[in-house]
This record gives sequence, C-alpha cells and structure tokens, in this order.
Amino acid sequence: MNGGNTNEKLVCLLLAVLLVLGACACAAKDQTTASDTTDQPAAQEPADTADNADETATADVDPLGKYDTPVEITTTMNEDNIRNVESSQTMDSNVWHDLFAEYGINVSYKFSGSASDLETKINMAIATDDLPDVMSVTATQFADLTDTDMLADLTDVFETYASDKLKAKLYADGGVMMSNGYVDGKLYAIVLPIAYYDYIPVVSIRSDWLEECGLEAPKTMDDLWNIAKTFKDNNMGGTCTIGIGMTKNVTDVLTAGVGLLNGYHAYSNIWLEKDGELVNSNIQPEMKAALGALAEKYSEGLIDPEFGTKENAQIVEDVMAGRCGIVVSNFCAPFDLANAAADGQQWSFYAVPSVDGEPVLAQESANFTGGVVVSAKCEHPEAVIKLFNLFAEYEFDEKTGNNAAGLRNFAYPFVVDDINANYKIHNEYLQFLETGKTPETVTAGYDSTVEACEKYNKDGNMEGWSMYAIFGPDSTEALVNAAVEANGYLVSAYTGSSTESMLNYDSTLKTLTEQFITDVIRGVKTVDDFDDYVASWKANADYHGGDKITEEVNAWYTAQ
Repeated sequence: MNGGNTNEKLVCLLLAVLLVLGACACAAKDQTTASDTTDQPAAQEPADTADNADETATADVDPLGKYDTPVEITTTMNEDNIRNVESSQTMDSNVWHDLFAEYGINVSYKFSGSASDLETKINMAIATDDLPDVMSVTATQFADLTDTDMLADLTDVFETYASDKLKAKLYADGGVMMSNGYVDGKLYAIVLPIAYYDYIPVVSIRSDWLEECGLEAPKTMDDLWNIAKTFKDNNMGGTCTIGIGMTKNVTDVLTAGVGLLNGYHAYSNIWLEKDGELVNSNIQPEMKAALGALAEKYSEGLIDPEFGTKENAQIVEDVMAGRCGIVVSNFCAPFDLANAAADGQQWSFYAVPSVDGEPVLAQESANFTGGVVVSAKCEHPEAVIKLFNLFAEYEFDEKTGNNAAGLRNFAYPFVVDDINANYKIHNEYLQFLETGKTPETVTAGYDSTVEACEKYNKDGNMEGWSMYAIFGPDSTEALVNAAVEANGYLVSAYTGSSTESMLNYDSTLKTLTEQFITDVIRGVKTVDDFDDYVASWKANADYHGGDKITEEVNAWYTAQ
C-alpha cells in the first residue's frame, strides 16, 4: 500500500481499512444478523431532513450539548485506519479526542488492533461479557449480541439526541441500511448507508505502454485481452510478465475478478430478479459462461499465474516493478498507483468493456454487513449519539484538520458520511475548471479536494496526482458518474439483513463458491463441473442450504 497524499481518506468515504488495488475496503466476512428479515420494520425515516439540518433535534435537547461533568466512553480502534498523519497525532491524543473532551466526553480504547485482530478480540469480549461501551461489529457479531441481550436499545435515545445533520446522512439511502439495525421494532445498531455506486469496477491501464504499442482504449473484452497479450508478449518495460493482475479474493466486489465477470454479464454474490422471483447470481448460466472464458484466458497466460494465492499488496508490488500494466479495481485505484505514477508510469482509467456490445452493468451490493452498537451496560448511551453528532458537525472544520489523511479515522467508529459527496464534488470541480470560479454552493470537503487536485493540475506536483486522477475530467469518478447517470450499475435486489439460514450457511456457501471459481479459472476443474457445483450450493439445510436461503429471501421479497 502506498503512502498517497493527505486527502485520500476524504474521498474513500466509507472505507474502513487499507486501500489496496484489489480491495479498497474490507467488508465483513459474513452477511448475517439477528433475526429473519420478515420481522424487520420498513425503512425508518428520520424525523427531519437535510433541508432543516441546522436545527436541533428537539426543542428540549441540544444534540451538541456539553456535559458539565465529563463522562467516560470506551470503544475500540481499527489501527488499519491510522496512517499518513502527523507525529503529533496519536491514538490517545489527537484532534478528535480533543474535540470530544471539549464537549465533556472522554473517549478511551478498551482494545485496538487490525481489522482481523479486532474481530477476534470482540468475539472474546462477547464470550466474556466484557464489552466496550461502543464498537463496530460484523453482522455475525450483531446476531450474537442481540441473541444474548447484550446491547442497549437505542430507539428513544437516537430519536431524542440525534442531530438533524446526523439523521440526514444516515437516511440518505432512504433508510435501507438503518432498517437493518432494528430487531423486533427496536433499534440496536447504527448502520451506515452505502455509497454502493462508488465501487463500480474501473480498469486501470498503463497508457504509456498503450501509446508505445500503438493500441487504443479497450471497447470490448477482446480488446482488453489483446492489450494484455500485447503487453506480455512484448515484455513491456523489459519486465512485464503478467497480463491482468488478480488477487485470490475473486468474488469480492472490489477485485479484478468481479469486474471481469461483469464484463461477461455475470455477477458474484448478489440477488437478481428473474420472472418475479429472486435468484442468486452465483448459480446462473451467465456465471458458467464467464468462468469458461476466464479459464481460457488463464490457460493463455493472460491472467496472473499466481491468481488464487496472491495478496492485494503483491499486486501493488507488481505494478511498481513494471510486471503488470492492467489492474481492475475501483475508483480508489489512483491511491495505490500514486508511487508508480511518481516513478514516471502513466496510467489511464476506463470502464469495464463488454463481451458482446451490450452495456455492462457493474454490480453493487447493499447487504447488511454490520454496524455500530452500544453495550447494554453503557451508562451514557446518549453520549455515543452525541459523538456521532460531533463528527457530522465538525468533519470538515478547522478543529479536525479538514480531514487530513487518517485524522478522520481517529473518530472511529463514529465516522458517517454524505454518501453522495464524491459525485457532487466531482461535478463541482468540473464546473470550477470550466469557469475558473468556485460554485456558489459546494459540498463539504470541496475545498480540500480541489486544493489537492490543483497541486497536480496547475503545478504538476505529484502529491496531487491521486486526487486529480479520482476527481479530474478523465478520472475514475468520471467513470462512476457516467455509469450512475446511464443507470449502468446493478444493485442486489435483496437489501435486507440476513435470514436465519444465511446466518448458518452464508460463510460455507461463500467458501464453496470462491473455491469453485478459483478451481475453474486455474484449470483444476472445468465448466462441465458447474451443474455439480449448483447442486451442492442448493442442497438441503444439512449441507449448504442455498435452497433454504432462497426460500427465505423470496419471503422477504414478497413482503415488500
């Protein structure tokens, strides 16, 4: 992972862990929750909207009110978030802790660690009933906590203390995600909305090599494979030995594998509507066809020969060393390409091309993967809501350093964003470039974003290259926006929390699917084994339980 510039965390609005080529964010391993989604209420609408967001939540309660006597709140810290910050800013002493303390809330960490470490530590805390006051949990952990009555009911506390700015951000998706925080009509988790279309797959290609080879931008999948073959056959840069870099996590939405599947109109781990019912994308005929095509390209040496074992960080190393001139990730790719660009490599960004000329629908998921919860033993649950309020109020304030890289995540787990910010800032910046004037009204974060972009645009300062490559005219965000405006993305038709059978079988099904896809592409199995895989996926609840999950998903769908 490269160091990037001081504003990179601003644009990866919902990213919680290290930004790497194949995975700009780390999703929860399981998509599970406490109860059957048919028991969940409809999306809960906030009492007020963004139009009156500067008003207080109620006439009697100040959402930003200070405590005369300081209160103590314990939480956890994902240390993966903390990078590229000034040495004066530490986990225990930083601008966010200072701000919280100013309002009479002293925040300390019960424990910290990497994302995987935290998952283990939280599991142990659940087992020993020794929770911090507030923490981010996976959906599986949420299920365990609600099943054992270890969480505070936030229904009244949230309604009373949440500021209108906070509510507007949390309900920007119409309440789809927040509805998953309810169990039996009570709110037990703050679930952040998802800017799903920000993660539309993007193809990054060495444009200096394209020019040297006399090749044009890819318009079809055949074009893309031809580019990969040309780069490899000509040993571009004297070091190119890999066609398209791919990691081992092929079914994750942020990796090359999914982007390439989408180019063949196949989708991974989402639910599709067909003939009035929901079906799982993993077992559709389009998946079989796509796997056959990818297996062929792997056999031709056009997919990383270490696919299936390679970590994301190794792809970054391959790029830096000139071994790879094509990667497929998402709009955050320029952050990890920054060091390569500074070293003289030239990169351009393209939409995933289609195998047959039909528009590619880039897949996105809106499934519940976890949220922020409060322990039933917390003495001041309203203070937790106030911490969220403070982040919503001061995210781009001088008090917090205008969100310099890493600083915002000292507020973890209280970070909540405007899910449409990237879309809006990109368009505002284009207006600035056209007119030379800042738009009369701009989105929070615009100033720091444009400042970074203009470092490169005006002065050629490579410190600003990543931001310009994300927000400029020919940027990754331009591709995202074009897809959004053309309705060129496909969101899972299932947006609820996990059913009882998902709770039991999702992880097993994911492992089954990932292994099968990897085996087919690498030639260990063939597409002739697809029907056997489907049968195994669908088998009764004593085995993998896909049919049972499908039944429950359709019960939810019918109830909508």
